[in-house]
Amino acid sequence: MFDMVLPAKAVLVGGLIAAVVMLLAAWREPRPWRRSVCWSWAIGAGVLAASGATDQWPHWPALEDRARFLTLLLPLTLAVETVAATLRSSSAAWIVRLGLAALVAPILLHNTVYLADLNGPNSAEWSPAQATIVLCGLAALLALVWGMLSGLQSRTSTRDVLWALLLDALATAITVMLSGYYGGGLLGLGLAGALIGATLASYVARPQSPSSGSLGMSVIGIFAVLLVGRFFGTLPTGLAACLLFAPLLAWTVELPRLRTLAPGWRGAGRLACVAVPLIVVVILAQRTFTATSVAGTRSSEPNAIRDRLEK
Repeated sequence: MFDMVLPAKAVLVGGLIAAVVMLLAAWREPRPWRRSVCWSWAIGAGVLAASGATDQWPHWPALEDRARFLTLLLPLTLAVETVAATLRSSSAAWIVRLGLAALVAPILLHNTVYLADLNGPNSAEWSPAQATIVLCGLAALLALVWGMLSGLQSRTSTRDVLWALLLDALATAITVMLSGYYGGGLLGLGLAGALIGATLASYVARPQSPSSGSLGMSVIGIFAVLLVGRFFGTLPTGLAACLLFAPLLAWTVELPRLRTLAPGWRGAGRLACVAVPLIVVVILAQRTFTATSVAGTRSSEPNAIRDRLEK
């Protein structure tokens, strides 16, 4: 039977710590840049706490993909989002963020069979040209999703976008788990818990920045979980792409004819547009997991019968 203790612990601890940090950040009237970046601080703290609660503390040297995320990428994301929030020019802020987007995949795939000659000269799975194309493509996809969600945020609010990202984080975590990477899925559940805690706490906190809160920690966290699920688990490329782009379907409600709906209906429609494809992805992953488990059980039956006969 599937053990629910660690997943529940990841969600609860991540949500609690994120909510506490969010409330503390807004306890006194903060400066404008702090009102913007407190979202990333709260979510980042929640992810770190959830990871520690599931025995995935940051450590050095960071030899595994999850350790590289927690030890290198997460602090770097918080630093970049803090710097971007202090810059007066939005163009300068996005230049810094694009630089971060270009580093995400190289950090997570560093010294792996994809990029490094671990089994002798020229043994890397990707040639230098292939590695350049793949890494540049991944950076471009991350920048595209990040930019489009920021555009949606400016038309709605940070909370509206984070609710969509929460659904995506939950679906991503479950799908990565079903794709054979339990640890990567736990990382995603910690992120989902942190998103829940920070978003709920924002309703009683005073960030006073409805449409300029920081999305970096959320977007990069989901992208990182998808990346490790794809390259270190068995997450199919098609499902990974669906999970990456699903939050962009929230733009559907911003079409001219749908913008005339009442805010409540628009919010419900926004979440429905995101939730439907995510549910389909999780169902497909569950069916694949079940089929693989049944096939594995059947293949082991002849060996078990032979062992009994030999005895």
